[in-house]
Amino acid sequence: MSQVPAAEPAKRFIVSGRIIVALMFLLGILATSFLYAYWTLHLMPFMPLQEAIVGEFPGSAPRVDGGRKKMHKDTPLILRIAMKTEVDPLSEVPSDVEEIQKIRTRIAALAESLKPLPGMDLLELHIYKLVEEDSIRKRSWRLASQPGSVWNEIDERGRELTVQKNPPVADMQTPAPSPVGDAPAQ
Repeated sequence: MSQVPAAEPAKRFIVSGRIIVALMFLLGILATSFLYAYWTLHLMPFMPLQEAIVGEFPGSAPRVDGGRKKMHKDTPLILRIAMKTEVDPLSEVPSDVEEIQKIRTRIAALAESLKPLPGMDLLELHIYKLVEEDSIRKRSWRLASQPGSVWNEIDERGRELTVQKNPPVADMQTPAPSPVGDAPAQ
């Protein structure tokens, strides 16, 4: 009878608890360093504009960010601002439409004066209102940096909408009555 040699027991890799605790501290320090670097390098240039928006519109909780979507394809340089408002951006009421237009005008003026993103091609403004716990109402607009540009409404993907939801305030005035009255049909 041939005897099969007994298999050796598998060697286990044992790490002491001190090394594991040291590695956990190292991971925490690296994660904190990464977040600090991201905050300092990416978000701090936009902080003055963000603080100016909070000063102008208290409770708006603005989020300001900027850059290119695809740097290798030479896409436009976009400054994005998202802010909360108490005015319903989807409202058709003339006072709400006028308030939203005032917000857009003031945001454009703040962005122009503070210039957080030199060489900016486009300004995107996303305004939302929290309605319920899981429901928001949101609209977005884009403004080119050239003088005389107008706000164009965009969808979630950044494409311009062809149909305007709200006409400009100047178009919302009541038309003057026609000089010729309704004559009875003969």
